[in-house]
Amino acid sequence: MAPIIILAIIYGCSKDHSAPTFSQYEETSEPTDVVAAYDKDDDSINVAWTMEDTDGVENYLVAWSDSNVFDEGKPGDQYVKEVGDTELKKEITLDATDVLKKMDLMYADKDSFIVYFTVSAVYTNVEFFEFIGPRAVVDRNGTYADSALILRK
Repeated sequence: MAPIIILAIIYGCSKDHSAPTFSQYEETSEPTDVVAAYDKDDDSINVAWTMEDTDGVENYLVAWSDSNVFDEGKPGDQYVKEVGDTELKKEITLDATDVLKKMDLMYADKDSFIVYFTVSAVYTNVEFFEFIGPRAVVDRNGTYADSALILRK
């Protein structure tokens, strides 16, 4: 009886239960050349970036943190495209006070503060639905993500 049960189990197993793969995400890419600049007159931060391959990109997500170890800080984020927008922009102007408040209310009253920014593409196509791709990463030269010094004195 045992050999029959073992054969039934072997026959019942299929490759439909194989481990998932992340190969479908290899087609996504991250934005590069992120630049953040604070404008004291407007109390705003302009964040701009480049991205060569925008196939399937529907939007961008700009994220910020109060730590250069991004995920260990107090983060905030905002989508670039708003409801009704049709153009895919590669820059956004953020209100500095709102950026600081999204991290923590006590920072909104500070005279100076460093905020670290990064950008991710948001994909919507046949394979993905509002999938947030990889973030722009900081390389040794600091060319992929940037920080802005908010100086209000």
